[in-house]
Amino acid sequence: MLNLKFSDAKRPLISETRKKSARDVVIDGIQHQIGLLSDQNYKVERTRYTKDSEGNAIRKSVAAPPKPWYWRATDGNIMVQVRYGHAVVVEIQPGKPSILAGKTEKDVITVLTQVVQAVKTGELDAQIEAAKMKAKRNRSGE
Repeated sequence: MLNLKFSDAKRPLISETRKKSARDVVIDGIQHQIGLLSDQNYKVERTRYTKDSEGNAIRKSVAAPPKPWYWRATDGNIMVQVRYGHAVVVEIQPGKPSILAGKTEKDVITVLTQVVQAVKTGELDAQIEAAKMKAKRNRSGE
């Protein structure tokens, strides 16, 4: 008789192991914003799909600056929004999608660094999960 221990664990699909966690998606986005604030020439590698003259799909890497998540308000303060992906805002406090960051780019970097720490410690998991679900609904067209 074989003396083996059995398990109901299944091997994860490659697509699942490659996926970034929701926290990683937010942190990556914030790192790109910090890069953009630190260097106006900062660019991110993106994959673009186009079609050639015969209609075949072509995959191309393109370097482009990320779209800023921050703007200067009329009173001179810089406002910033934390996003999940490129479009869905993570409301850190319900009903308040923006953070008052301060007057300078350095202030924005300080705020974003604090948000990264909160994401890493799991303080914003509920808000990130809500944004992830909203992004999923947007993608599926509900």
